[in-house]
Amino acid sequence: MSRRRTALLTAPAAAAAAALTLVGAATSASAGSDSPTPYRVTPTGLELPAGDVFEVHGHVNVVYTTAAGRASRNVHVEGPGTPYADLAGTSTLTWDRAGLPADACVTWVQVAGYDEHHGEGGQAPVCRTATTPPPAVPPVAPPVTPPPAPPAAPPAPEITPPAPPTPPTAPTPAPAGEVPGPSPVAEVGNEGGGTPSPAPSPTERSEVLAAGDDATPASRAQVRAATQERSEVLAATGARTGTLVAAGALALALGAGLVTWRRRRAAES
Repeated sequence: MSRRRTALLTAPAAAAAAALTLVGAATSASAGSDSPTPYRVTPTGLELPAGDVFEVHGHVNVVYTTAAGRASRNVHVEGPGTPYADLAGTSTLTWDRAGLPADACVTWVQVAGYDEHHGEGGQAPVCRTATTPPPAVPPVAPPVTPPPAPPAAPPAPEITPPAPPTPPTAPTPAPAGEVPGPSPVAEVGNEGGGTPSPAPSPTERSEVLAAGDDATPASRAQVRAATQERSEVLAATGARTGTLVAAGALALALGAGLVTWRRRRAAES
């Protein structure tokens, strides 16, 4: 009895287990490559669902496009000493770590352990440039103010050359027929002031002296007449009559004094 009862109880349990196994297999088979991906593909990299990590012997295959064309990258997670050994146990793979160019646009992704493929369910390409910050705008340099120009040097003073010396003026010859007037001399015996009397001309003095002691009254009268005539001629040519008269009187006085002095000397000797 106990063995039959045990067999009856065991049969339903086995059937239930088999049913659960079939349901799980059906659920797993329903996830195709074009189904929504449980992992995320972002402009910076690949992120696994919470609790999942990359395992040793796992891999990630990426297809992308750039300005140069289409390319692919295969990342294999292996043990220590391999290029991607540091990814084991992590849940994120950046595109820089995978070696994708800066202008890459990811079009297809396949991750080991997942049937869903990014890019087969209508997902749009994900470009790295979507997160690339715009290039920094260089700061505008302030305008450079040129230094002020140095003050201009004051103009040099103009040097006026000295005027050439004036050549001496030749005396103007007297017109023909004019008799030059006597040269003025210092006044002799003029105590009361007034106009000094000019000295007699050499001709008048020589004539009076020539009379000497031997001059007769007739010759003296001729000398006076000649002197008077010269005075009148000089007055007619513009000379001052008073000056000539005084000069004649002085000449007569000198002549008379000289004659008297000679006579005294003759009488004393």
